[in-house]
Amino acid sequence: MRETVLRERMKTIQKELGEEEEGDSEVDDFKKKLAEKKLPEYAEKRVKKELAKLTKLHIHNPERGYLTSWMDTVLELPWSERTPNDVKIADANKILNREHFGLEEVKDRILEHLAVMQLRKSRQKTAEVPTILCFVGPPGVGKTSIGKSIAHALNRKFVKMSLGGIRDEAEIRGHRRTYVGAMAGRILQGMKNAGTVNPVFMLDELDKVGADFRGDPSAALLEALDPEQNNVFEDHYVDMPYDLSEVMFITTANMLDTIPPALRDRLEIIRFPGYTLEEKYHIARGHLWNKSLAANGLEDSQVIMSPALIRHIIAGYTREAGVRDLEREINKIF
Repeated sequence: MRETVLRERMKTIQKELGEEEEGDSEVDDFKKKLAEKKLPEYAEKRVKKELAKLTKLHIHNPERGYLTSWMDTVLELPWSERTPNDVKIADANKILNREHFGLEEVKDRILEHLAVMQLRKSRQKTAEVPTILCFVGPPGVGKTSIGKSIAHALNRKFVKMSLGGIRDEAEIRGHRRTYVGAMAGRILQGMKNAGTVNPVFMLDELDKVGADFRGDPSAALLEALDPEQNNVFEDHYVDMPYDLSEVMFITTANMLDTIPPALRDRLEIIRFPGYTLEEKYHIARGHLWNKSLAANGLEDSQVIMSPALIRHIIAGYTREAGVRDLEREINKIF
């Protein structure tokens, strides 16, 4: 009773000082968000505990800032929101063929992967043995764009995170909350941007991860990419297990030599071959032509290029596995 009376008095004093509204409205917002979100039991307990701590803190207490930003992060993460996963293999096949020419072996393997996912769902099998796909091939052969097509075919959100040049392990798993300017790692930030628990998550340039005195980021990726343990992935900042088992991870690399063996062991390697001259011709006509027209502000009727000329450019000027040089040459002519 005495405590209640004192709290009421404190509220009155704070009101007169003009400090009350801001702090209280913040706590009310968090409570509202918590009621709307469907958190796992352990997370809900933890958030309620931290909320109770937040209500007791004075508005000018520096600890309050750390707590509110942690609360924001936890309540913005998707815990139960998911996109419906009713993929039709025939539709996925159409989308992949429409958006990419050639790469038959790669497309077949992706469709097999999707078919197994569908079968497991229909049989209600919960044993998680998903594979992490790793696309390996020279630059410009469409590794990243086929990842986007998979997300399109599955009707899921697509998140891309570039690993090139990352040397700090905290980039992947976040910093401890005690540090000034601490924030969640890139994996949980990607999940926050996706807003669903089952996006297609692309980790680009896996072979270009560095390591120095701040730790080895590729070692931090092991837990996130291992299907056996990524249902309890723990980010240092959030400091609670987070389930990544429904995420479809796809990694890309130009070569396998620089990927550590422990990480390579968790990946299913799909090799992207270079394109033949004939395939390059069809890609130029079917995909690059319209893209270059739009990029240079031209109409289709303003440009005439004979098939022989396109073949001549491919054979004489673009000796590469991918099609980036070819796109540059077409742009130059336009």
